[in-house]
Amino acid sequence: MHEYLVNAAKLTGVGLPALEEASKTSRQLLSKYKKVLKDEFSKALPEGLEKTDIVILGSIAREESSSNSDCDYYVLQHGAPPNTTRKLIMAVGKKLTSFGVRKPGAQGVFGDIVVAANLYESIGLELDSNANMTQRILLLSESKPITEGTAHAEVIDNILSRYCADYLPPNCEKDSPPRVPRYLLNDLIRYWRTMAVDFGTKRWRDGDSYLRLAKLRITRKILFAGPLATVLLAPNKIETNNELQSYLKESLAAPPLAQLARHTDLLDDDSRKAMGILLQNYDEFIGILSGKQRSVLEGKGSAKSREGLKKQCRAIGDKIQSSLEQIFYKDPLFKESFQKYAVF
Repeated sequence: MHEYLVNAAKLTGVGLPALEEASKTSRQLLSKYKKVLKDEFSKALPEGLEKTDIVILGSIAREESSSNSDCDYYVLQHGAPPNTTRKLIMAVGKKLTSFGVRKPGAQGVFGDIVVAANLYESIGLELDSNANMTQRILLLSESKPITEGTAHAEVIDNILSRYCADYLPPNCEKDSPPRVPRYLLNDLIRYWRTMAVDFGTKRWRDGDSYLRLAKLRITRKILFAGPLATVLLAPNKIETNNELQSYLKESLAAPPLAQLARHTDLLDDDSRKAMGILLQNYDEFIGILSGKQRSVLEGKGSAKSREGLKKQCRAIGDKIQSSLEQIFYKDPLFKESFQKYAVF
């Protein structure tokens, strides 16, 4: 389990057994995927392999997975020959299928080749599709390479360089006082709102899925809240804007929940209590997703058991919402910057 979560659990006096187990499972899966891909290319490495990476996203990258979890991935193309990316996408699909892993969804966001330049050259305007924005934000906030990782690191650097350009020369004086990076902040907010709107469309089109709703209210909300905390606290964590890009890269590398929990020691007593409630309830939900109850949320089992579990998840979501409101709306650490930047 990430050190930020370990420290937050100690400070708030809560246990996180489901998250501890999920972290072990996630690391084991990543290690296994790395090994089988290394074995796949042990005889002959594809040409230009250092210019591409297989990137794992979702619950495995967040260290929240179980044997029931999907495996979201894409091949990040950063200048490798087309035949190399073709070999990688075929290899990862074949190997993951052999493990019994469920394939990514059909929305075109995962399970395909992603051209890296689109992620940092096409930010905003018409070319920045929902898929492109999602691939970019998730690369920053919940991604792990299972190949060498060179392309993964370079593309993250390029994305952050684009987001931070307004705060460095010639757009800003050298060693200027740090500010909240609005460019990145606005994209995070846009991503969260897009997730919510897309959920409404999927529910209207496909019918009700309580698992999808529960994820939106809990795991997806923390996927937004963690990087939001990182971005809003930039002026508190660095001395000049020259440090902004390195601060963002280091902070965003932690799982979203860990990014939020990182600041537990700086919260007042009420907010620290709220953080404990949030962590405990999040752990409870990860336990549900990791066990047999997940299938009940997917629509299996009796109506009675489904209604009982829905009620439990609603209560978890409500407590997490109340905790986030306390932390972001009322705590002195976040209150002023949240009011100034997060809405208007």
